[in-house]
Amino acid sequence: MSTNICSRSRSKYSTVKEIAEELGCCVQQVYKTLKKPELELCKKKIGTAGVRVDKEEYYRITEQVFRRN
Repeated sequence: MSTNICSRSRSKYSTVKEIAEELGCCVQQVYKTLKKPELELCKKKIGTAGVRVDKEEYYRITEQVFRRN
């Protein structure tokens, strides 16, 4: 049985600025956390300089990383 492509859930990618506003911090702080190797899974490059972030994956990974520390 084939899966309907439209019924699959898509990742919701957000800009770094949107995530910084949600967290109440500056954009540079979000970029610093995105440089960690654990967060490579949630980052997506757009063009040559643009970065989009999978929100759900970002929050899940950062919760695990910062809970350990």
